[in-house]
Amino acid sequence: MTHPAERIFGPDGLLSKHLNGYEMRAQQLKMARHVFEAFRSDRRAVIEAATGTGKTLAYLVPAILSGQRVVVSTATKALQEQIYFKDIPFLKDLFENDTPKRGFKAIYMKGRSNYLCKLRFEHFGSQLTFRNRREAGLFSRVRRWARSTKTGDRAEVPGLPDDFEPWQHISATAQQCHGSDCQFYEDCFVTRLRREAREADVIVVNHHLYFADLALRGTGVAEILPEYDAVVFDEAHHLEHTVTSFFGLQVSNYRFVELISDLRRELEGEEALTIQGAQLLESLEHHAALFFEAIDAPDGRHDLTELMADGRKENVIKHQGRLKEALENLAGWVEKADAGELVERLHERCTELLEDLEEIMGMGQASMVYIVERRGRGVFLEAAPIDVAGLFRRRVLSQPGAQIYASATLTAGGSFDYFLGRLGMKGRPDVESLQLPPVFDYRSKALVYIPRRLPQPTHPKFIDGVCQIVEYLVNTTEGRAFVLFTSYRNMDMVFERLKDKLEYTLLKQGEMPRHELLETFREDINSVLFGTNSFWEGVDVEGESLSLVIIDKLPFVSPADPLTRARVKLLESQGREPFSSFFVPSAAIALRQGFGRLLRSGRDQGIVAILDSRIASKRYGKTFLNSLPPAPVVWNAKEARIWWEKRAPAPSQKPS
Repeated sequence: MTHPAERIFGPDGLLSKHLNGYEMRAQQLKMARHVFEAFRSDRRAVIEAATGTGKTLAYLVPAILSGQRVVVSTATKALQEQIYFKDIPFLKDLFENDTPKRGFKAIYMKGRSNYLCKLRFEHFGSQLTFRNRREAGLFSRVRRWARSTKTGDRAEVPGLPDDFEPWQHISATAQQCHGSDCQFYEDCFVTRLRREAREADVIVVNHHLYFADLALRGTGVAEILPEYDAVVFDEAHHLEHTVTSFFGLQVSNYRFVELISDLRRELEGEEALTIQGAQLLESLEHHAALFFEAIDAPDGRHDLTELMADGRKENVIKHQGRLKEALENLAGWVEKADAGELVERLHERCTELLEDLEEIMGMGQASMVYIVERRGRGVFLEAAPIDVAGLFRRRVLSQPGAQIYASATLTAGGSFDYFLGRLGMKGRPDVESLQLPPVFDYRSKALVYIPRRLPQPTHPKFIDGVCQIVEYLVNTTEGRAFVLFTSYRNMDMVFERLKDKLEYTLLKQGEMPRHELLETFREDINSVLFGTNSFWEGVDVEGESLSLVIIDKLPFVSPADPLTRARVKLLESQGREPFSSFFVPSAAIALRQGFGRLLRSGRDQGIVAILDSRIASKRYGKTFLNSLPPAPVVWNAKEARIWWEKRAPAPSQKPS
């Protein structure tokens, strides 16, 4: 009997009948078979599928044909949108006449802050003030969109930047929502979305929304997602980070500011803000400011336990006590205010904030690390789980139904051990792993260049060498380059030194919204884009616009970060060597993500330059080389130029 994967992906399958020029990919077929079997047996399938495999269809088709309700969770909104707006419509057309699943339903869900709140828009839309003319112009665009939108999703508003500040006043978090008391409840975008989700076969979410829902289950609070049978985690290499953030705690000065602002606004709207209430709000505002001032944290992330031992604990405890008293007094007053369901929720927020603050400042759980971070005017206090493996086993792996973990980068040095170990899956009999070979011909289409003689990243002359090599390589490929950095500091230094030396259009992260940077880069085929973390993955630029990826150094996590330090101590207590079991594999996976920007289609070609000579001189360099796709490696820039000149577009093809 023909396997269902063959009937779709095989040489005579459904795809070959409906796609002109379809070429069967053995890797895609093998992955689809593996996912089909995981759905049938409720197993956990961990799959590394390189760029070009077609992994999205390889898990979507089995999900749709399984007859189950499947949640597909991604790390980024970009992949969410690709799945829902590109892959799902394609499969609906494909299945229209050929399978019993021609009528399958899919829905796309984000966190509720992405959606317009009709009540808040009506209340505050005419009262908002704007920082500049551009912001006012963007809000006029939002007004026009709000009259006709069917979804309320801010992504529909053209040109709206991610940091558009007025949006927070016209969207609603769960704490700000009036629930069924709202006059717009039946026509609310979020309410309608959740109703549609109950009828869907495939629900496309992101990791943050998935874990927000998981954190609510069993608490008595209404879940975000309907009941589902199975889950697919795409971009699964992000899961440890997401679990860390969702099963920790955070209190910030911004959280206090938001609570006070919401209380003042809602109580004034209900005419319930008495003189006493106003005084209590002012008292909380005053003592919150004094408390965070007493923390006196320098910029960056620091171990809160160590910071408190540095002569400031007594002063912090004094102000914490006064802040607690102010919050308790306000919570007591709010509880007595007869101002509807929303104010009841505001009382719950007071209580939760008080509990979270006491939990973090108590610093009493050995399984957590306590962190203080200052970013500009923001002060953030965190309690983060040191080891998420046990959490993941209890909260995720214990769930019934199939679980698919897919990514282009799950192995380090050819092994899944790091990924499986970090999430508590290593050695479990219900977990199967599959590493698929690359689809693209890296041996002929890509070259790795590593400058053997460049000073190491800690050397004072490192940046000088980086600038020299970047200039040489960018002139070799006539732009068409991503220059990726592990820090803003290095990016800014190299950009400033080269901006007057290079004749091409130079783009730098932060100068404009990310999507605008990418669009400009694609349109100007000879441009050069300088970026940090957010450009290492989730960025697709096909064709001649990207022929060179330069990476400044190996992306090791900072050993000074308090969470990293705590995880290192845990590994040492378990008798494990942290550098080889933690630092190297995590950096190898991140490096592969940066490398993956180069070849996004079978016609792409180019150079990846990794400007870290430690790959040549250190024993662990072999792990990094073995983690990369099978491209040839050269050790000097002249060889890289010769390789490129043999493959560069002919002069007649180059832009003038």
